[in-house]
Amino acid sequence: MKTRTLLTTTIATTAIAGLLTLASVANAGPSCGGKNYNKGGHAKYSQMSEADRTEHRQKRLDRISTKLGLSEEQKTKFQALRQNSRNEIKPLRNEKRALRKEIRQLDPNASDYSAKLADAANRQAELTRQMIIARGNKRQQMATILTPEQLAKKKEMRAKRKGGFHKRMHRKHHGKKHQQS
Repeated sequence: MKTRTLLTTTIATTAIAGLLTLASVANAGPSCGGKNYNKGGHAKYSQMSEADRTEHRQKRLDRISTKLGLSEEQKTKFQALRQNSRNEIKPLRNEKRALRKEIRQLDPNASDYSAKLADAANRQAELTRQMIIARGNKRQQMATILTPEQLAKKKEMRAKRKGGFHKRMHRKHHGKKHQQS
């Protein structure tokens, strides 16, 4: 009798340990070359090293150059525009990030909370305005680099990419409901 109980307990413990191991491996997600990947299999940009980011940007530039049929001169101008835009927007983005942290750290019980919050909201609005203007300027300069045909192709590619995103989100959210029924 004791042997049977001991055997049953051992089997149950082994099964539970196996399930826990399997669950932890499944939650860890795929890994390749020591890089962190999200569920989609792509490295998170924020977790990439600067060298990986540079490589990623170069691959994107090569891919869009091929799809749009950019000349070497256009490719050089395109790359310079992206770099200048990144250099202009990065400090604004960092400032917005610091401001969000500052807002989270405000004490809601402080007597001057509303005034500090309003001031932070105004600074956030100004940073957002500056970023929108910077992106608009980039778009305008892009229009001077690309031909009308290339601009139309770029617009088409963007619409196709956005449409695919909405389809995936629809499947993701609505597919699960239908599976449960």
